[in-house]
Amino acid sequence: MDQNTSGHTRRSFLAAGGAGVAFSALTGSGTASAVEASAVEKANEELTRKLCADIATLDVDKLAGYLDDSFRFQLIEGQPIIEGKEKFLGFIKGFAGPFERAEFIVHRLHVLGNLVITDRTDHFFAREGGKDQTFKVTGFHWIKDGKFFEWKDYSLPE
Repeated sequence: MDQNTSGHTRRSFLAAGGAGVAFSALTGSGTASAVEASAVEKANEELTRKLCADIATLDVDKLAGYLDDSFRFQLIEGQPIIEGKEKFLGFIKGFAGPFERAEFIVHRLHVLGNLVITDRTDHFFAREGGKDQTFKVTGFHWIKDGKFFEWKDYSLPE
């Protein structure tokens, strides 16, 4: 049996390495994940990407179709939670007033069941005479029965 000076065999070394590779694949910490996205996860990713694209119009009637009636929203950590679809739509009307359009650029998106995490840059383009706004955020989006149930954004350092 081949042994080095520490008393370990080549076989034990190879077995440990193989176990590490298997564990890495199972936990997704390797370069490729062994777990395929479920149909629900694929639908939740598509829904989130569609909302981020449709936000460009700042049309609250269009956005309303994405939201559960009991939708909850937090603009950024430390801000109050807006509870209810109608309150949120009212908030968006006021917030969007100075802007003619928006663009949400999704840099990364991860789906875990009904949770979708986005790494985004949100640009709001001002009407003439106003000032554009840009926010770098991570969004946590919970989806239930094909509707957004909760959405919280967290600011990222520049």
